[in-house]
Amino acid sequence: MSKQDTELYANISIGHENDWECIKSRIIAAAQCNADAIVLSKSTPHLAIQPNKQYVKIDSKWGTLPYIDVAIKSEVDELTCHKIMRLIEDIGIPIIWSVTDCTAAEWIKRITGTDTIKVHYDSRDDLSLVTFVADSFQYITYGGNDELIDYLLKRLVKPKFKKRVKLLHSANKFPPTIEELNLDVLEAYKSRPHVRVGYEGRCEGLFPDCAVVFKNIDFIEKFLGDEESDNPAVLSHKEFYDFFINMNQLEIANG
Repeated sequence: MSKQDTELYANISIGHENDWECIKSRIIAAAQCNADAIVLSKSTPHLAIQPNKQYVKIDSKWGTLPYIDVAIKSEVDELTCHKIMRLIEDIGIPIIWSVTDCTAAEWIKRITGTDTIKVHYDSRDDLSLVTFVADSFQYITYGGNDELIDYLLKRLVKPKFKKRVKLLHSANKFPPTIEELNLDVLEAYKSRPHVRVGYEGRCEGLFPDCAVVFKNIDFIEKFLGDEESDNPAVLSHKEFYDFFINMNQLEIANG
């Protein structure tokens, strides 16, 4: 079966807990399911978690610990990062790091040397982060308010840079209702010159997320997990492959 024109990205960030075998399994599954890239989040827990929640105790595979301790243990560390970079090079699938703060973005730049970055959904209103990635990375994925989009695009006009921007739309909730998708935002993004446009699918299962190919956008990002997930928006390996097949069929139907 031929590959669809709309690219498909596999976000493997949910609940991996820095478990290398889990991460490796998801990367291999993404490649086997014909994903064009994987997306993996990186954050700095003491910056990403609200202070009043940091020391609330939660259950985890390490026992009952303060939330921030669990978050620190769950973050991709340098050793795991090096393993990830070797694996994706071996199997030939690109990675897009999604960052929540400047410290995490600097870490990714230093450890991986990547020129590609995504501003995490939870940090879409962080001016300092948008400024940092604009000055530090060549390929940027961002979705947020129009003022920060304008700011980002104007900042990238510097002649010494050849920047490429992807504008990403996502529903606020995870998963959302159909009424909360606000897909008209994609048309507004497509009206901006010299950008690529994508959609982060947070709906349960396959539809309507894969039907967004009818919007003629450049890429769709969908969450890939393990065989079972507490979040119905996170697909198993089989469901993710079915998503790819359905995207392909809809692309053919769309001419």
